[in-house]
Amino acid sequence: MEYKTAHQRGIGREIRDSMMIVKGRFKGVTLNLYGQFILIFKNDGLFESFNAVVSSYSDLYNLEPHAEWTAYREFIANTKWKGNFNGNLTTSIMDQFKKFSEEMNSLSLFYQSVCEYDYNSIDITLYDLINRIVHDKHLNLETAIQEVSIADFRSAMSAPPSSGQTAEAAADQGAQDESFSVDEDAVILPIKPIVAPVKGKPIYELRIGDKLLVYIEPKSDRANYFIDLLNLREDNEVRPTAAEVIDIKAGTGRNDPVDILTLITKGLYGKFTETEKQVKLRLYNPEIDGPLARKPAGKKGPMDERHAEGSKTGFSKSTIFMLVLLMAMLSLFIILIILNI
Repeated sequence: MEYKTAHQRGIGREIRDSMMIVKGRFKGVTLNLYGQFILIFKNDGLFESFNAVVSSYSDLYNLEPHAEWTAYREFIANTKWKGNFNGNLTTSIMDQFKKFSEEMNSLSLFYQSVCEYDYNSIDITLYDLINRIVHDKHLNLETAIQEVSIADFRSAMSAPPSSGQTAEAAADQGAQDESFSVDEDAVILPIKPIVAPVKGKPIYELRIGDKLLVYIEPKSDRANYFIDLLNLREDNEVRPTAAEVIDIKAGTGRNDPVDILTLITKGLYGKFTETEKQVKLRLYNPEIDGPLARKPAGKKGPMDERHAEGSKTGFSKSTIFMLVLLMAMLSLFIILIILNI
């Protein structure tokens, strides 16, 4: 793809007959954060689509903005599929782009800058949008513009994935859907149940709704991402978590293995296979085990949960202390007035 200046490309019909694509990467030097994004404009100046991903892994910064837009699009999608990203920051930046797409005046000015290859204006706008979320005084931003004909864009979008990694991801997701009925964007991870020979529940007695105590097996980058996201890692050891049995698939033969699908949290499932049907598994007991996993990114974080609890239970301790102190001072003031009278 040839990159042209605004003067070489001209203004007018050529803009209306093509789609403009802005690709970029950024690095938060202070916070060690890395991000990639792609903004695809329709020929009427509105967003066709946009995507972004943020991670603390420096590998995310390896793709340069002047790479083809199709490679950029697949790179971001693959990173998200693997789970090697910061969910909270990624969601926040995606929300920021969505809000920007609804600000028609700002979007129109930005699109004009893109069509004129005005990198200064483009970088200023994107720097402001991204740094509202990242908050890094030493944020570095790089961008590139690519112009694609509508026909070439449609052809690329309808073509099968060119990356073996993307194809592998699609095949893996398809295998999951074929085995168990889950949401299209759900994640299924391999888990290992805890055996309890004395007080456990035998496999053949398991029912839908039973809650087991399981380990997420840290055998992939995606699994490790969710382990850390759910705060299940402590001193390099993975702690167990609760998982609700939602599906059981057993063969007709006596010695056929049993596949069990469990729900760990919204959108995240765990699966394990057991060949010994007599084995007893430990059930999750909230009174003994307590809360074991937190909700994934995009939901309320630990600080949000604490604030939510505070709002439900009433005043905080510091607020009560201030009220008591204020009442004491008021009482002392009234006593002094009475004595003077």
